[in-house]
Amino acid sequence: MSLTLGKEIAVSTSYIKSNPAVPIYRGEETFENLFGMIYHMEIGFYEGENEKIKEYIIVDFKDYTLSQEDKKALLEKAKEYCDLKGKDLESNTEIFLLDNEEAESFVEKLFDNMKFIRGLTTKRG
Repeated sequence: MSLTLGKEIAVSTSYIKSNPAVPIYRGEETFENLFGMIYHMEIGFYEGENEKIKEYIIVDFKDYTLSQEDKKALLEKAKEYCDLKGKDLESNTEIFLLDNEEAESFVEKLFDNMKFIRGLTTKRG
């Protein structure tokens, strides 16, 4: 099998928004008990002439290896977050666990780029 590049396809986003990160603690709310973080990203895009929003709930966790029980608990906290925020998990919101370094690196680069772009487009005075 050989792979080939196809013709470019225009992709249009109307905005990318990062909501405040939400820490998840194991027990008391102290830095030592930090177990994970919820990152909530919104991407606005056009489908035809209609603007739509796709939302991603990304759960990053401190430990590199998690038990199935811990993964389930983190997903439940992410679902609880969605309930609190009124997010629809059936149609426009997806939840992801960051369970490898590549995904974590991707999110870090995305947030760094967003901060850089915001710095370029915002007047400081």
